[in-house]
Amino acid sequence: MTLVQTSHTKTDRLHTIAPRAELPYVARAAAPASKTLRIALAGCGVVGGALVRLLHECSDTIAARHGLRVEIARVLVRDTARERGLPIQRDIFTSDIASFITEEVDVVIEAIGGNDAAGRVARAALGNGKRFITANKELIAGSGCELSALAHTFDGSLDFGASVGGSAPVVSLLRDLLGTSAPRSVRGILNGTSNYVLTQIERGRSFDEALAAARRLGLAEADVSRDLDGRDAAAKLAIIAWLSFGVNPASLLVRRIGLPRDPSRLISHAADLGARIRLIGECTALAGNRLTASVEPVAVDPRSSFARTELEENRVEVDLGWPAPLSVSGPGAGGAPTATALLGDLLSSYSPRNDRGATRTSFVPVDDPCEHRWLVVAECRAAILEAALDEAGIRTEDIRRKGCDTRAITSSRFSVLSPAVALLQLQGIDVSLARLETAEAGALLQ
Repeated sequence: MTLVQTSHTKTDRLHTIAPRAELPYVARAAAPASKTLRIALAGCGVVGGALVRLLHECSDTIAARHGLRVEIARVLVRDTARERGLPIQRDIFTSDIASFITEEVDVVIEAIGGNDAAGRVARAALGNGKRFITANKELIAGSGCELSALAHTFDGSLDFGASVGGSAPVVSLLRDLLGTSAPRSVRGILNGTSNYVLTQIERGRSFDEALAAARRLGLAEADVSRDLDGRDAAAKLAIIAWLSFGVNPASLLVRRIGLPRDPSRLISHAADLGARIRLIGECTALAGNRLTASVEPVAVDPRSSFARTELEENRVEVDLGWPAPLSVSGPGAGGAPTATALLGDLLSSYSPRNDRGATRTSFVPVDDPCEHRWLVVAECRAAILEAALDEAGIRTEDIRRKGCDTRAITSSRFSVLSPAVALLQLQGIDVSLARLETAEAGALLQ
């Protein structure tokens, strides 16, 4: 289990803290008149294919409401001979990226994923002053500041509302509603695939059964490692930090604890404490304009909004110091929700203003200095777990045996707990962690 990830660069190395980045630039555009909008679509897999169908099905509505006739002029794919069953002509498909990026179009939409080909398409589009729309959280987390600068320099337009939250309008909330006030914190369930798997296990399915069901529904790719180990959520969190706090997304320090190989044991032990496990990403402002960020399993109160966020739904809450947080939610996995978000960016009557927050105080990303309560589940004898925690100077509030596992409740800074866990793992002991966030857990220890 990977316990810490500190940046979102391509090499995943510790990144030096960069100066505060200006919020992403998007040129303003007038409301669309009656016209034909020519689109180049990069990628025609689950998301790209869903967007093609959506544009076809909604063409009359788009023409009536927005005065637009949307024409897909070129589609970039790996295999042009593959049968896709889409309502577009076969001759607009190409596998030649060089010809694709020189196509005369108004908008380029990217649904490839990854960094290399997607980055080349993005830089070409923005460098030619075009509007570029993407759902690619890896690309924005790693290169968002660079792409924003390109858009500013060449009078292009950068839209990435579909990169976080699927159909939940997270980006528009953070970008358009917060004004110049930085929130106290932004936290949420940012990955629909992992949330679906956790919910199905809570309902009695095995991990393998839950994952197979997610794949059948198109909620999980063949390789789900980025979903389950927290990298996908960490990339989305970097975008959130950029919009909320003006921090360069490539320099955000993220404590990342992924789900264990089989989350069933962790879910079972959390249930004994009256809690449910959710994979939650969080950015929190501390005194002195410091910013901490984490993606990790959290044991939440079963009555909380996050516990009630089930299956592939995403939920983000923004704490502005008001009696209740601002919140948005919606399906966060699958082709249709992401395609809907891409279409929403495409049809926005004016480009969202991303210059808000330019006068905000700089926030500096730091490692979390706070002490938290942790649920530690280890497949070993209680004496071994207790000794490892004791040696690290960590107080054990409660330690109990259940089946092959030992469950411990501790209070510690992560920087202290992490070496103790790593030492156990070096001994071949399977260890799972979740941050405790439920009052009932304390009561059950009495």
